[in-house]
Amino acid sequence: GDIGGLDVPKKTKAPRFIRAHPATVPDDESLTSAATLINDADTVTLLVGIGAREARPQVLALAERLKAPMVLTLKAKEELEKDNAYQVGQSGLIGNPAATQAFEGGDLLILIGTDFPYREWYPEGKTVIQIDAKAEQIGRRIGVDLGLVGHVAPTVDVLLAKVENKTNEAHLRTARDIYLKWTKRQASLTDPEHDRGLIGKIRERLDNSEERIRPELLAQAVNRHAAQDAVFSTDTGMTTVWLSRFVQMTDRRALLGSFNLGSMANAMPQALGAQALDRQRQVIAFCGDGGISMLLGDLITAVSHNLDVKLIVFDNGRLGMVKLEQEQGGLPEFGTVLQNPDFAAVARAIGLHAVRVEKPELVDPEVRAALAHPGPVLLDVLTNPEEISVPGKVKLDQGWGFAMSKIRETVLSEGDS
Repeated sequence: GDIGGLDVPKKTKAPRFIRAHPATVPDDESLTSAATLINDADTVTLLVGIGAREARPQVLALAERLKAPMVLTLKAKEELEKDNAYQVGQSGLIGNPAATQAFEGGDLLILIGTDFPYREWYPEGKTVIQIDAKAEQIGRRIGVDLGLVGHVAPTVDVLLAKVENKTNEAHLRTARDIYLKWTKRQASLTDPEHDRGLIGKIRERLDNSEERIRPELLAQAVNRHAAQDAVFSTDTGMTTVWLSRFVQMTDRRALLGSFNLGSMANAMPQALGAQALDRQRQVIAFCGDGGISMLLGDLITAVSHNLDVKLIVFDNGRLGMVKLEQEQGGLPEFGTVLQNPDFAAVARAIGLHAVRVEKPELVDPEVRAALAHPGPVLLDVLTNPEEISVPGKVKLDQGWGFAMSKIRETVLSEGDS
């Protein structure tokens, strides 16, 4: 209150912004050393992050020159996924077997504009080059043989003039073939009739005993009907898995999430902020039921400010990522079950247009209708809590832990019945 009453001294200069980081390039000796390492390597893999968002042409040209598969961090998905014949998706808990193959099959790993934090997912025994404008990030997650401190676009431009064209495409082709086959298998889960066929019924007994909607089906339906310039936000947890696997980014779509801090319940408030900033743009939030239940009061904000957000709730009655982490550690599920209300009924009471979806065949038409409806919408979709999201590389202890956790869950369930 006091600030508004203060006087600005006469001749005070108008505030201005300065360019904090003019483009920088490593010294020529370091770039020559990097080119030597690259030229001597039989196979190369790229791990590309958000620091390369302004260097798409350069990174694609490098992948072509080196015949290198490209693992993308989730934050790089926004700029580098579309029309990229070298990308093989993500690594880590949201990853896939193609990313693992790309890491394990490459002699040389080049980190480009990324501070990917999950050390256990990096490959071992590889020659590593890291390109980053922030010197303090060089070698922070994995030991590097050569660090190049510089901005990605000009650094890769110089490298392109120094590295030789590789002709053997076997490494790239293997990773891409695995990626395409994996995406095809994932796509089969988006069929509303999946659990009604013979194979589907067998699998349903293992991982969908409640006959709930598969989250893959929901994520793919949203991707199919969303605008080509939509802004997506996603809660931390399993919703991020489904978004990363099924929402295809275009050069005009945007992605928001708590990817650094891992905060819960971020999807709805981020969506509200994005819609307040640009009311002409479609904004879609992938909300976990645990996340949206923490901030149900903000549904009033959407109504009172007429913020045209589309809230897609993956309602599986679980803290899904916590459940997965417990099971991988060999622990039976504990403390992750949520006693959810009918979120659609709650939203309608507050003033939103809201629909509850309980049948697979209704997912596509209800998603299409929700995205077309003017004003804020909440779609409460009852999804399968047992859906298994298997990362690209399952370690022996994780597989054993998962098996033991399932046995313990079964024993506890029978004992409780």
